[in-house]
Amino acid sequence: MGLQVGDKVGDYEIIGVLGTGGMGKVFRVRNLISERVEAMKVVLPDLEGDADLADRFLREIKVHAGLDHPNIARMSTAFRIGNQLFMILEYVDGVGLDEKLRGTPLAPSETIRYVDQILGALAYAHERGVVHRDLKPANILVTRARVVKLTDFGIAQAADAKRLTRTGMALGSLHYMSPEQITSGGVDARSDLYALGVTFFEMVTGQRPIKGDSEYSIMRAQVEQIPVPPMELNPGLPARISAIILKSLAKDPAARFQSAREFQAALYDAGYVAQATGSMPQRPAAGAATASKSSLDPAKLSRVEALLAPALGPIAKHLVARAANQYGTMRELCRNVAEQIPGERERETFLRACDKEMGGIITAPVEVAPDLAPTVPLRPVTASDALPQLDPALLQTVKKQLATYLGPIASVMVDRAAKKAHTKQELVEALAAEIPSKPDREKFLAVVGK
Repeated sequence: MGLQVGDKVGDYEIIGVLGTGGMGKVFRVRNLISERVEAMKVVLPDLEGDADLADRFLREIKVHAGLDHPNIARMSTAFRIGNQLFMILEYVDGVGLDEKLRGTPLAPSETIRYVDQILGALAYAHERGVVHRDLKPANILVTRARVVKLTDFGIAQAADAKRLTRTGMALGSLHYMSPEQITSGGVDARSDLYALGVTFFEMVTGQRPIKGDSEYSIMRAQVEQIPVPPMELNPGLPARISAIILKSLAKDPAARFQSAREFQAALYDAGYVAQATGSMPQRPAAGAATASKSSLDPAKLSRVEALLAPALGPIAKHLVARAANQYGTMRELCRNVAEQIPGERERETFLRACDKEMGGIITAPVEVAPDLAPTVPLRPVTASDALPQLDPALLQTVKKQLATYLGPIASVMVDRAAKKAHTKQELVEALAAEIPSKPDREKFLAVVGK
């Protein structure tokens, strides 16, 4: 089936081409009934002529259909026409991470923002027994709001699935394949963490850690070559971040981080509080809709959201909307939402930007040096800061549950709420109010409010 712009497939009209590969093509399509723009993926050859390819595509549909996470491109449906299968996916208005790189390193703050979101998505998938197995910059999309979306689960595999041979073995890009993938060893979640380590290295240095002039030399280097510390290529990179990257690139899976959560915790323990979650669904809370009762200028509120988003990500919209219903002046609102920003320098930068935008209504007497947030460790908030009457084990449980809905920023929010709450009920109710979706709030309360 030779498809082109203007053709109709079922209830979808093709309006553009998003990408083409050796085994498939992705189109931008419009649903003729809802008029929603989505992405449509189709395998190019006739499925009956290639059983292995059909097997891969069917597996992708089944695996992807079971994943529902803000940092994973959502699959809406799948259908068959004749001998071809089609997947309808969330249309991501953004660019591939490979396009953002192109041999140029990203700022450390931006890199950590993306890595934090990727780890959140991987943790979600891994905890459900799904290993991506082809993680690389080209399969990581970044939206204009700097939210990460993982794509292409074409060779993803459930941990307990029957081992694949040709279809799933050497399809991953060699530069990002783990040593155990190269040698046909056992592949598990740690292989994805290795691939992320390669990507992390490339993001902060502009270079891949493993190089070669042929497929054989690249494969051999993946198994034998120890990468140079990334801080040698980027002297401005903090030593602890460099060490974290090298650990993720260990040849022996047992020497790497054993889970995405552990990898993520290492970034926090190093003092680098992620500056945006990216794992927060962009949905306003019930009762906190954008059409609030606030008398504040909507244009100014939108501007505050834009200024807050680099520090907190999509949750900024929810925080500003809620604050707009509580405070009568922009000065009070800006100071209130600034308290949600983990890093002192980031808070000061945000307040200064607000002061400039709002015509000097906010005083910021503390002089700060140029923003060094990307490379200056930030003090992480820990459970030790909480009121003594709240059990640390309880705080850890609440953090884990809240992270399901708010992502990595949940840890910071729990520690802050714990400083003000005198009882478990106060703590849980305060945190539940931060979850935009009413069904999600109810699920959270049902689990931790017992």
